[in-house]
Amino acid sequence: MNTRKLKKHLPASVISFLKKIQSIKLLKQLKVSYNYDLKRYSKHSDTLKTDSSSKLIGKIIRRYHVIEKGLTMPDTRLGFGKDRLIKLIENCIDYVEKYGTEDIQIKHAISVILEYEFFHRAMNFQLDDNLIYEINRVKNLEVTSNISEQRKESKDSYFKYTNSSFKEFALSRSSIRNFTEEEVSLDVIKNALELAQSAPSACNRQCWRTYVFTNKNKMNEILKVQGGNRGFGHLANKLIVIASDMSMFTNGDERNQVYVDGGIYAMNLLYALHYNNLAACILNCSNSVEKDLKLRQMCQIKDSEVFVAMIICGHPPENFKIAVSERYALEVTNTIN
Repeated sequence: MNTRKLKKHLPASVISFLKKIQSIKLLKQLKVSYNYDLKRYSKHSDTLKTDSSSKLIGKIIRRYHVIEKGLTMPDTRLGFGKDRLIKLIENCIDYVEKYGTEDIQIKHAISVILEYEFFHRAMNFQLDDNLIYEINRVKNLEVTSNISEQRKESKDSYFKYTNSSFKEFALSRSSIRNFTEEEVSLDVIKNALELAQSAPSACNRQCWRTYVFTNKNKMNEILKVQGGNRGFGHLANKLIVIASDMSMFTNGDERNQVYVDGGIYAMNLLYALHYNNLAACILNCSNSVEKDLKLRQMCQIKDSEVFVAMIICGHPPENFKIAVSERYALEVTNTIN
C-alpha cells in the first residue's frame, strides 16, 4: 500500500502525530548540520585564536584595506586610523617573525603603511612620535616593499570599457567610494536590476530580493547602522539592500544556499550597475544579532529573508581614487587537478 492510500485509512490524529515525529527528526538533522558548522568555524576562523599563517594574513588584509580606503576618501582626514595602523604594524611584525616575507599580502601591507607615512608628509602633517616609532619598526624588517599608490582614475577612463569584451569590462570594475550630487534615474536602476536577474540560482529558485532606497535621510539612517561606510556613505545617491528568502530552500543540506545564490546575484548586480555607467560600492551585511534586528526593522525585509549585502551607487566625479587592493596570483587561489 503506498503512502497516499495509507493516509486515507489513518485517523487525522495519527497523521498529525507522524508529521510531528518527522518534524522533530528534521529539526535534529538541522541541529547536527549547524553544530558541524559551529565546530568548523570555531576551529578555522580567527574568532578564538590566531594560530596559523592564513588567519593572521586575513587579519592583516582586513586592516590594511581600512587604511587603503582612508587614503581614497574624497576628503581624507589627516591622522586617520592611528590605532588601526598600529595594530596592522604589530600584525605585520608578528607575521614576518613567524612565517617570513614570501606572501605578497605582507609585502603589500607594508607598502600601504609606507604610503600612509608618505601621504602625511606630503600634506605637511606631523604624525605623533609613537606612530613614527611603530612605522620605523616596520622599516627595520627585511622586507623589500615599495610605497604603494592608490589608483587615480577619471570618470571617462573608468567607464571606457563598459561596452568592450567581457575581460576588459570585468577588469575595469572596482569599488568606488566617491559620488557627486547628480541624481541617478530610477529607470537606470531598474535596467540594472533587470539585467541582474540573469544570475543563476539553485533550481532556478531566484531567492534574491532587493530593496531600493532613495530618501537620503532614510539611507543615512540605514548606513549608520551598517557601519562600514564612514567618510563616503553619505555621498551615495541610491542604496540597494540585497536579501535572500530562506523559504525557497529545504533541509540542512541547503542551509547556506540562500547566501550563495544571493552572493552570485550581488556580483551580477555590480556588473549591471557598471554596464549602466554607475559607480558602486558593495557593503557587507555580516551583522550581529542586535544589528540584524535593527536593520530588519529599518529596511522592512520579511522575517523569512536574510541580509546578503548592500550596494551604494551614484555618479562619480570627474576624478577620484580607487583602493589598489592587491590580488593573489592565479596559482595561490586555484588548484587544478
